[in-house]
Amino acid sequence: MIFTRSKTSTLAAIAACASTLLVNAQEQSAVAPEDSFVVKLNDETFKPFLQENDLLLAEFFAPWCGHCKTLAPHYVEAAKILHEEYEIPIAQIDCTENQELCMEQGVKGYPTLKIFKKNGEVVSDYQGQRTKDSIIQYMIKQALPAVSEFTNTSSLNEFMERQKDNVIIAQYNAVEGVLNETFYDIAETLRDEYVFINYKEETDGESAGNVSVITPKQDPIAFTEDLTGLPQNETVVKLSDFIAVESKPYFGEIDGSSYEHYMNAELPLAYFFYSSVEERSEYEPLFSQLGKKYRGVLNFAGLDASKYGKHAENLNMKEQFPLLAIHEITTNFKFGDEQLPDDEFDAEETKIVLDPKSVEKFVEAYVAGELKPILKSEEIPSVQETNVTKIVGKTHDEIRYDTEKDVLIKYYAPWCGHCKKMAPIYETLADIYALDEDANSKLVIGNIDGTLNDVFDIEITGYPTLALYPAGDLTKEPIIYQGSRTLESFLDFVKENGAYGIDGAKILEEHKPIEEEEEEDEEFEEEEEEEVPEQDEL
Repeated sequence: MIFTRSKTSTLAAIAACASTLLVNAQEQSAVAPEDSFVVKLNDETFKPFLQENDLLLAEFFAPWCGHCKTLAPHYVEAAKILHEEYEIPIAQIDCTENQELCMEQGVKGYPTLKIFKKNGEVVSDYQGQRTKDSIIQYMIKQALPAVSEFTNTSSLNEFMERQKDNVIIAQYNAVEGVLNETFYDIAETLRDEYVFINYKEETDGESAGNVSVITPKQDPIAFTEDLTGLPQNETVVKLSDFIAVESKPYFGEIDGSSYEHYMNAELPLAYFFYSSVEERSEYEPLFSQLGKKYRGVLNFAGLDASKYGKHAENLNMKEQFPLLAIHEITTNFKFGDEQLPDDEFDAEETKIVLDPKSVEKFVEAYVAGELKPILKSEEIPSVQETNVTKIVGKTHDEIRYDTEKDVLIKYYAPWCGHCKKMAPIYETLADIYALDEDANSKLVIGNIDGTLNDVFDIEITGYPTLALYPAGDLTKEPIIYQGSRTLESFLDFVKENGAYGIDGAKILEEHKPIEEEEEEDEEFEEEEEEEVPEQDEL
């Protein structure tokens, strides 16, 4: 992945000040002084303290943590100002002494800063920089209402003028009920992403409880779905989905800050890779028009190829720009490049030109389901060189969905050290089943290079991943291997989970080399025994 959730400015600051921070961290303690305004909480006092406070910033830390030591003086100073001027509490929890509490809160690294609201009912991670001023400003904003309320048009218009670059979620003439309650709950959750307003004065043409999304340079979009009789949890889902779709511009921009928002929307994403600002402007009317036409079906966004051109490889495309590619988030299917009809090449300017009519036809064909995804795959091997079947992207599904065979597939990466260590054991496993003709006809032992081949309908979270697809199972849902990486464990796994219950250990026993007949000479007998291959140790 070429994008990162970390902010570039933060990374630059850390890199520039690395040596200074290291020295400072060594000189100071991660634990706030007893006379500071940082509240020390533990397993017993944490929940009662939450019940007493509507807002809390809590640091989960370890005394030995260098980053915690660096944060400490900023945290202590922020605690003083927030306590004295705003009555906002700040706390510390030592995870070396309160392990159960830290596990409950999902703490995976130090320091972890979390914001708790509504007596602990709403929890979010602190997303700001770890400086005194950033912490203070962030917490002051959190203390303000999630929804700004207005009762007259002049104050509303003045506020809207200051929000030109923000996405605004507006509620008009709210009445008590499920939608109104839901609006405030969603605002609390999404307050860092959008600006929420509630206009209470009666206005011509606005129905009670109307919610709209207002994005820069686009007309407001009203939420019109009838929610009568729906429970609040379903109302939350419907309104959240509406905001996720309509808050995106017709033709947006992908970078480190917006990438996750587009992924979370889970709509297919059409990337337009551009080489210059002028090129983006040239195609913006086309993609804005398409974005409006296919609203809720397909998102369109630009991507600066000078910064993120390498991402084209992740979409199975060549790095030649301008480029249009569609990525289905939920299936990981990719479309584009050679599927885009009638690409033109401007000989005079020596550049690629995307024909608007071709782009429109391509998008229409995709939406109609007429295109097949572009598959990254090695070439199909003409000869299988070992008993481990080499699988590639083009053959993966054919082999996996063979309902007459148990199929064990190892998903690996060439650079993976664990994969290299496991390789000879896996080869031996395949060799054992190859000894038996019946087993060999009912079982496939294969592997596939996950870096060179696309696979679908299985989530590969790390390498190596072993998945067994039993014969007779039409769904071919993978059974993921979780045991130790030993030959004995692999044999047991195939026997216990395969449809045929193939006993590899028995096959191995039956095909052990036959020992020579016993000789009267004990010394000769011992010599022969030493020459027998130690098959049992496999």
